[in-house]
Amino acid sequence: MDAQERTRSCFRERMPQSEGTPRGSKQICIPMTADIYHRIWNEAGQVRQFLEPLIKASPELFPQGMQEGYQLTGRLPESEKMPGVRLRQVRFKDGRVFTLRPSFVMSYMTGTVEELEHPLLLLSLGVPCWVVTKIFGRNEMYWHRLLERLGRNSLVGTTVRDPARLPEHLAADEHHTDWCGEKGYVAFTAGAGCVLGVALSDSADEEHLRDAYGTFATESRDVTPDYAPQTVNTDGWWATRNAFRVLFPTIVTILCFLHGFLKIRNRCRKARELHNRVWEVYRAATVGEFRERMAALGTWCKQGTWPKVVLEVVAKLCNRESEYAVSYSHSGCHRTSNLVDRLMNRLTRFLYAGRGLHGHQRSCERRLRGWALLQNFRPFAPRSGQPRKYQSPAHRLNQSQYHPHWLHNLQVYASLAGARPPT
Repeated sequence: MDAQERTRSCFRERMPQSEGTPRGSKQICIPMTADIYHRIWNEAGQVRQFLEPLIKASPELFPQGMQEGYQLTGRLPESEKMPGVRLRQVRFKDGRVFTLRPSFVMSYMTGTVEELEHPLLLLSLGVPCWVVTKIFGRNEMYWHRLLERLGRNSLVGTTVRDPARLPEHLAADEHHTDWCGEKGYVAFTAGAGCVLGVALSDSADEEHLRDAYGTFATESRDVTPDYAPQTVNTDGWWATRNAFRVLFPTIVTILCFLHGFLKIRNRCRKARELHNRVWEVYRAATVGEFRERMAALGTWCKQGTWPKVVLEVVAKLCNRESEYAVSYSHSGCHRTSNLVDRLMNRLTRFLYAGRGLHGHQRSCERRLRGWALLQNFRPFAPRSGQPRKYQSPAHRLNQSQYHPHWLHNLQVYASLAGARPPT
């Protein structure tokens, strides 16, 4: 007897952003270890002495108006989840109240940095939740929800604390995935080596992609209201290119040269000479040299005995010469999609380990965003025993960090949920 197929109805449309203060944006996270917490937290004067230099050195971590004066109003009741931990409240002159949390305490009081450092590192590498449960205990849903709670933070605002470091050149693409047994698309935006946008869509047409990539546009403009990136590298899919042109009217779309090469390679994998000639075109130093090499490539192929399918894709590459040549007018832009492809390879492994996405759009997106934040802040792999100049992609982008420990650093970057609340 065949087992009855079980189906689950999930809402696959994007819900409008709820009005009001986003959850987590009223909590200030400061770099503080457990030993410092136990030594000074009960003394308001010592806490104030700890805060004053931090407010001057890193005002972006605090709400606007904290420099004008504040009052430590006392400690909150002891946490039921974490006995012995009591957060503090800060009141401003205008009546606003915020919660002060040390960075060794994870958001939502789910545990300490020391307890969750290694489990989160494994989750960032795509290790299934059941394996993490086998090693560290709890249950699978605990680890699922831990990622979702990280995903509540602004992805751009948490990763880029200095508005001047928002990347001018982006790369974007859609990752196809299984979502509750149907096709889904993850709109993926990357810049400066970091994941800056992941949003889920049930269609890859222009309207849906404009909505999905619009999440990145909204978060980036929360950091810098007049943010206008110069370029974005995409493949030839028209909906992606049109979506970015609508969201950023001044942006220039750069056609990915790698995709053009892959179409040729897939039709003649052993033709090394042809492959090398295509990449010689790409390595041209100037736009004039690029055009000359492209013309020479087309002539060389016509003089050979290549199959018709190969000649067609080479001709298509040559016909798009003007689109590829645009990159020479924008120094520093991404001429290929390597940046986004390498990060999406990690996403592929992450989704494969979980057998796709399961659940409603909001919860799936938050899980993806939590994974993305871990990619930005987790430490780089060791390289031949040599010390690295930067600890993580976010460290390299911002050229600074608040704490030497990567998870402490992530917690502090996510102060105020990654954005300053309005005054």
